[in-house]
Amino acid sequence: MLSSNQSAGAILGHSSLRVTRQLEMLNILVGFEQANRYALVDPQGNPAGFMVEEQTWSSIFGRQLYGMHRPFKILVMDLNGNPSLRIRRPFSFINSWVSVESLESGQVIGESHQEWHMWRRRYNLFASQGSNMSQFARVDMPFLSWEFPMADEQGKAVAGVYRDFSGIGMELFTDYGLYGVCFDSISLQQRHAASGSPTPLADYALDLDRRAVVLAAAVSIDFDYFSRHSHFGPGYLP
Repeated sequence: MLSSNQSAGAILGHSSLRVTRQLEMLNILVGFEQANRYALVDPQGNPAGFMVEEQTWSSIFGRQLYGMHRPFKILVMDLNGNPSLRIRRPFSFINSWVSVESLESGQVIGESHQEWHMWRRRYNLFASQGSNMSQFARVDMPFLSWEFPMADEQGKAVAGVYRDFSGIGMELFTDYGLYGVCFDSISLQQRHAASGSPTPLADYALDLDRRAVVLAAAVSIDFDYFSRHSHFGPGYLP
């Protein structure tokens, strides 16, 4: 569905992305939750794009009323501000799920579903195949994990989302977030070597559609566990 000559393809064609959730000053000062904004950076440190939450009056009120259960829509844009993907998350009371769609075709590319567990952090990732969804990866990590390798049916990692520590002050007093999103075995190998992860690596690369789902899952993971409004989220109680 996605191709390398589209703006989404240019963003997702990198082996990994550094994703930074930008500071929300009103959130810091008075607890008023603002729309999420993310900057995307390639492995060489060059800007690659942005992700920006769409704003409507209902979304503004929803952010304050529903907290971590609130729905949202996020646009993935290139450096010129041209949107190519929309990440959509409906209201959820227990298990969150997100879908990602191509703005060019209007078709859903895939979905990421949270699977509730009392103490583990679980997600299932699906790619569209015609009118059906086919699972291509799963996350199953311990309580309080900051690493989310995504394994195929053989248990080999095909991608991963990794929360990076940004300093005591930033973690405790701001809504700043820093992540590494890995799309292939080379970037995963570097992550696993640094962390000592025992998860074996797959010997194939994900296509652009599945990479889009991984990026959408990263947004969902960030919101479920690492936003200031998710401190008592699914990692503790539904």
